Amino acid sequence: MIDIKHLAQNLDRYRAELEKRGGNPDFANEAKQNYEAWKILKQEIDTLLEKKNDFNKTIASLSDTEKQKAFSEMKELSNETKLKEDRLRDLWTQLTKSVAKIPNLTWDDIPVWKSDEDNPVVATWGDKPSFDFEVKPYYELEVYKQYVDQKTGSEVMGARGYFLKGEMAKFQKVLFNWVEQIIWENGFEPMYVPLMLNEKTMTEIGNLPDFDWQLYEVPINEDTNYYLIPSSEQPLMWYYAKKNLGDLKEPILVMANTTCFRKESGSYGKDQQGILRVHQFEKIEIDALCRPEDNEKVFALNGKINEEIYSRLGLHFRAVEVCSGDMPAKHHRQVDYEAWFPWEWKFREVCSNGAASDYQTRWLKTSYNRDGKKEFAWSLNCTAVTFRTWLAIMEQFQTPEGSFEIPEVLQAAMWGKKVM
Repeated sequence: MIDIKHLAQNLDRYRAELEKRGGNPDFANEAKQNYEAWKILKQEIDTLLEKKNDFNKTIASLSDTEKQKAFSEMKELSNETKLKEDRLRDLWTQLTKSVAKIPNLTWDDIPVWKSDEDNPVVATWGDKPSFDFEVKPYYELEVYKQYVDQKTGSEVMGARGYFLKGEMAKFQKVLFNWVEQIIWENGFEPMYVPLMLNEKTMTEIGNLPDFDWQLYEVPINEDTNYYLIPSSEQPLMWYYAKKNLGDLKEPILVMANTTCFRKESGSYGKDQQGILRVHQFEKIEIDALCRPEDNEKVFALNGKINEEIYSRLGLHFRAVEVCSGDMPAKHHRQVDYEAWFPWEWKFREVCSNGAASDYQTRWLKTSYNRDGKKEFAWSLNCTAVTFRTWLAIMEQFQTPEGSFEIPEVLQAAMWGKKVM
């Protein structure tokens, strides 16, 4: 959430931000108007409460006749106060809804374009693999057909369900274990987190109501609903909600390796073959909380980790600077990493490095101390690896026999096996 006081003082800046992102700049005016109306009503209530406080101080000194009149006036004042307080709560709800429409302020050098097709490439690693045979998509390789069972998966789960078996299940485990080791070596603390969060948590973390179309709801009883996590970012960040982090001289670095769940709504008809888009998948998330002056350092660290992972795997991949029209509302800056899929002759996103400044922590009330005052910490969220990584490995390292070469860095953990 943005700082509504800052918006009220810098309306043109927020209107420009909404325009950059392809949003409606009038949302900024709406938020300011609701805030000004809320402030005026709040001041009126404070004035009434001051009168009530003065009454309590002077009532003992009044005569009986004066007391009777004063009590009558106080009753009217109390009724007026209650009506205004009810109205204030309604105004606060309106204000919260209007503030939720305002995205974070992006960094000064963000590319101002419309969609992911406009994201400029900032770096590329490795070479496009060359083949002396006809390249196949990963889902047509014999090794995929042997170890990935979409037919049975769709029978027990429905569309986009799948089973991962045998050597491929081992390979994913080995890959994720190897990535975890790299992350730990860079100072991140592992955490085991809940895979279901309650409705209050999902609302305050910012996923409800805006992203309920992507969340799986789990009814517990008539009064209670849980939601399966779309990422471990939600529980990781919520762990620090409403906490003061002290002086926060060193960034807090945390990670989690979890199963994640998304409806993939809005992707009907896309990637119907294979498992590039699924409802249940594995992901390693690395998150951080820091002072504003440490943001660039942590953002660079997250990027370094991603680049090390994909470079050491030997993949051909690139980094793109996410433009204004493609930027999630919470992010101040974002760089996506995309791996090459040779059969499609295109890059596909495999992980993402985002910085949210204090947009997320303002909702969560996660603070730190600076010069005797509480300030909101800054948060960063980064995907290190998902199942898409080994899909890219399969396509880039495929063999004429329909197998794929195991990256050298993983061969020892795969019992010396070089080819799957």
